[in-house]
This record gives sequence, structure tokens and C-alpha cells, in this order.
Amino acid sequence: MDDIFSKPFSKYGLNDFRMLRMVLSPSHWQMCRLPVTLKWRAVKFEPANVNRVPEKAKGIYTFVVKPGIANHPSCSYLMYVGKAEKQVLRLRFSQYFTEKAKGELSRRPHVTEMLLKWSDFLWFYYAEIADTTMIKQVEEELLAAYLPPTNRTYPSKIRRAVAKLFAH
Repeated sequence: MDDIFSKPFSKYGLNDFRMLRMVLSPSHWQMCRLPVTLKWRAVKFEPANVNRVPEKAKGIYTFVVKPGIANHPSCSYLMYVGKAEKQVLRLRFSQYFTEKAKGELSRRPHVTEMLLKWSDFLWFYYAEIADTTMIKQVEEELLAAYLPPTNRTYPSKIRRAVAKLFAH
């Protein structure tokens, strides 16, 4: 069996590794108070799945990296939290393919980097929220609980602490 570390320029060599700063905070998880119950659905982040996302619904969504190793059900990494408050979920989903295609020209390079680096393993989770006045609050609660590494805007109650955590 080959040693993956002996081939630094191969697909499975050192160039394939990605280092991210992931912050896990049980106290933030316990403080999370959602004003609605979320029913999550997931689609693989592929253009063929655009029609699987609701056409007229608004709500919240996340991007999750799922390695898919050994059918392990719980091994995934939440990378980004977003909201479809003024737009519908399907439109938001499809806009990410445009952003991915822009590459370095994107005005959100951190998001484009996520879309490009993890595209083979990226899933779009979404939850419809009928009461659109709740969407922003749900997004802020999830941002504060998960502290996703790709987001750049966090609720004011944690913004200063997050800036210190993610400072390079």
C-alpha cells in the first residue's frame, strides 16, 4: 500500500490537504435559541439539483462538506450559513454556481474558495421558513452557535470574539 505522504504532488499528497480553523463551542450550542423548528433537507451542490430546491420558498441554508467515508452518517463539516430572506432558496442555490464560475473575480473570495475546493463533497442544506420575519434571527442564532469558517459577518454579540478567533 502506498504511503500518501510519500507523493507530495499526487492527488493524495500534501497538496491535497486543507487546513481550516474550526471553532467548536459547546456553550454557544447550548445558548442557541431558534424561534422556529427547522426541517432540514439536503441536495448535493450540483447544477443538476437546482430543480430539487423549492422554487418559491424562503428560509435558511448551510453549506456542508461531507467526506462520505464508510457511510458514516455524522461525519461532516458545516462551512457556511446563509439566508434566503429577500430571494427564494432556489435562486440563492443557483447563484452560487455563478459565483463559483467567477473564480478569482468573485467579490467574496472566501465563498468561492469553499465552492471550488470542496465541490466534490459539498452539500446544500436548507430549511423553509414561512414567517420571513424570523429568518434573520435564525441565521444569527446559527452563526453564533456554529461559527462557520467561511462566513465573514457574524452577529454583533459575538463579532469581536470571532474576529480574534479567526485572526491569522
